[in-house]
Amino acid sequence: MAYLALYRKYRPKTFDQIVGQKAIVQALKNQVRYGQIGHAYLFCGTRGTGKTSTAKVFARAVNCLHPVDGNPCNECELCRESESGFNLIEIDAASNNSVDDIRTLREEVQYTPSKGKYKVYIIDEVHMLSASAFNALLKTLEEPPEHVIFILATTDPQKLLPTIVSRCQRYNFKRITTDEIKDHLQEVCQKENIQATDSALHYIAALSDGGMRDALSLLDQCHSYYMDEDITLPKVQDVLGAVDDSIYTDMTQGLADSNVRGLLVSVEKAFDDGRDAQQFIDGWIRYLRNALVIKTLKDRAAGLVEVEASELERIRQQADGIDTGLLTAWIEELAKLSGELKTASEKRILIEVTLIKMLEGPAAMGPGMDQAAGGAAASDIATSLSSSASESELASERAAMRKVGQLERRLTLLEKKTAGDDYQQRPEQAGAAVESDAGQTPAGDSPKTIPDKEKEQPADGNLNLEGAEDLTQDPDFEKVQSAWPQILDSLEKAEPNLKGLSYMELEPGPGKGVLTLASDKDIFIRLLQKDDRLAAVSNAIADMTGLRYRLVLRSIAQKEKKPVSAQEIQAKSHMKLTVED
Repeated sequence: MAYLALYRKYRPKTFDQIVGQKAIVQALKNQVRYGQIGHAYLFCGTRGTGKTSTAKVFARAVNCLHPVDGNPCNECELCRESESGFNLIEIDAASNNSVDDIRTLREEVQYTPSKGKYKVYIIDEVHMLSASAFNALLKTLEEPPEHVIFILATTDPQKLLPTIVSRCQRYNFKRITTDEIKDHLQEVCQKENIQATDSALHYIAALSDGGMRDALSLLDQCHSYYMDEDITLPKVQDVLGAVDDSIYTDMTQGLADSNVRGLLVSVEKAFDDGRDAQQFIDGWIRYLRNALVIKTLKDRAAGLVEVEASELERIRQQADGIDTGLLTAWIEELAKLSGELKTASEKRILIEVTLIKMLEGPAAMGPGMDQAAGGAAASDIATSLSSSASESELASERAAMRKVGQLERRLTLLEKKTAGDDYQQRPEQAGAAVESDAGQTPAGDSPKTIPDKEKEQPADGNLNLEGAEDLTQDPDFEKVQSAWPQILDSLEKAEPNLKGLSYMELEPGPGKGVLTLASDKDIFIRLLQKDDRLAAVSNAIADMTGLRYRLVLRSIAQKEKKPVSAQEIQAKSHMKLTVED
């Protein structure tokens, strides 16, 4: 006999063999047991959750000559004949979706079965029917002959007409849990004499995303490759082109530590091993999601993350050192990357550039850069950092790029004042400025808006700073600015929640005794507004320089940005930078 795939060989024959749909199974068994059979059913759910298998079991049960507790006996004449399509007609709506196909169906249902009580029509992927075909089916579906049962199966129920749905008993098939899939895979392995470790089966179950058919297909694939060997987790990952979760741990730590080289080396390893780029990024998103849930819910997260106990503790320890806002921002950026990878030709380059942007951020590369210039600068930084060998060199590179952004900001201010323009901040475009009196406000006080007595607010809503003293040449500010890289390093080591400072620019004023932290990423501004984080920054500045400043947060509007070339940045920064056209 020809080889039969595992998902076909172990398709359920009775209701009791259906995994993960207890409520639906009980309802259908009761209908068979008490003879209360409906005329139309709608089975909804994602692929591999048992819709078609349940429909076939139900079709045998309603015609079985000797049902056992609502289950078909699978031994009588009608049960055996149903396997060959007797009294059971399957229709693929994806390829039989015209009105003519439905008209043919309407003619066929008029004929009574030669044996048994019912003719059962299973219409798979029913949402693929055309609008005219749905309309042709309506009357027959509402009042079919007494010997006909319709079972409609779909993965996309929202595409069905409400008039169709209202004529059916609807059953929603849920995703099968990882533990339920794993237990079923263990039973299959015992029957097939397949040796597989628990971690390998758990990984296959998690990768199947709630679909039993997918899980059995993956197990079949792994068994075919390692026919006479034990199936272990590394072997499964090798066959499926998947990535060990340990690489996600390393890469997440690389993001937290701003380790560009480590991230790029991990990406290189994944591609050298032949890993699928889409699967690689999607797996990392799931890892970060688990870390976010574990960090948020702590001990209550056990039922919401599908990881083993040892991995749960490892993820918890790592998540404790990363701010919730950063985890959220990383997930959002990687989700965008996942969508872009579907149409990208150079997937590895896209991944590397995205990771560098996540670390450095547009603010760190200079506020005058647009997206195109930012991408080019990111590539230059990547080339430079990839050849670096020590953490001190990496820190020096990051400090240099922060210095470029600060110099560009100061030059922009000077150009405006030279031209006689007012330096204005537009709250309606950039968001209202926020400040915290780090020196006078008690710890725990929330940030407040800038008082009117310090800044006069005109009728148009813009902050008018005309006539304000030019603080860019203030010796005190120069002292803070020169010490800013060391201040950042000490803060990031002492307070992991302050890593967002690397994405912000330090500006003088407005006014004496005030410093502004500016960014075009609102997420980092919100992070610094929490608790007494601005007070911690002010204290670090005072410890390093002996100067006490009040801190103000400002969101940089996109309209403030203007494109500048890499050559202009080099000229303004007075630094030696590699410029490639």
